[in-house]
Amino acid sequence: MANGVYKNGCKKNISVLVISTLIGGGISSLVKSGTETNLPPRVIGEISPPAANIDAWLGWLGFNSHSLDYVYQGVNLPGAVILYHWVFSFIFAFIYILISAITPKIRVGYGVIYGVFITLLMHGILIPALGFRHPSYLHGKTGWLLNLNGYEFWSEMIGHICWSFSIEISLIATLALMAKPIKGYWAQ
Repeated sequence: MANGVYKNGCKKNISVLVISTLIGGGISSLVKSGTETNLPPRVIGEISPPAANIDAWLGWLGFNSHSLDYVYQGVNLPGAVILYHWVFSFIFAFIYILISAITPKIRVGYGVIYGVFITLLMHGILIPALGFRHPSYLHGKTGWLLNLNGYEFWSEMIGHICWSFSIEISLIATLALMAKPIKGYWAQ
């Protein structure tokens, strides 16, 4: 019997991981895109770090940041960059949800700390270290976090906080859906 409980518990945990990743990855990608629409992180005409990354790493295959561009209602959209953000949202949602099962402290602040950490890691260290951020306003200098203007810094910080919060909310919703059904006036 204990073995059956373990198998069912393990199956349920995997279900939570998969469902939360799919919901959280999809929603968080849309949330991050939405924050960048309202708070653009870059000056018009600058290449985004994902586009620079795609060009550098996949260009030799004949694939670049414009390979998947498409037109939607007369607007040109960078399909490869959008796909890149989607993939990363699913990967980082998976990591957050997996770590939350092992170390629930990651969930402090409803995922906000995770969003701050990802901003500092990606935009403060990794992207500039790989040479994928040279803002035009820095006249050739590398875009380390401390060099970024306030517009870019706050766009990325607010965007990642909303992004990670939406992953946590997706996890909460999945856990609630997989628990006993809520009945009555919700206060029972």
